[in-house]
Amino acid sequence: MRIVVFDDRRSLAHLGLGILSVMWPWIWIVFSIYEMVEFCLKRRKKRREKIGEFIGDLVEFLVGAGVAGMLLCPSSILGIAGIVVGVLG
Repeated sequence: MRIVVFDDRRSLAHLGLGILSVMWPWIWIVFSIYEMVEFCLKRRKKRREKIGEFIGDLVEFLVGAGVAGMLLCPSSILGIAGIVVGVLG
């Protein structure tokens, strides 16, 4: 399975919604429901969305949420850096 990430213009919307979900967590629920409905409906039409594209959309969203979380809480960056140094060191 090939996961497709940042492949179209909607990818920026997924990233933006991920960033906003840090401030408004309800966006995560709405986005998840929308993606599941979109995936199920597209499977019945001519242009079938592949599972890799579906997972890629979720990854784009989570990248936005992760980046926003690290920027809004700088101590998390130091925590991640400490884990990386500990693993590599």
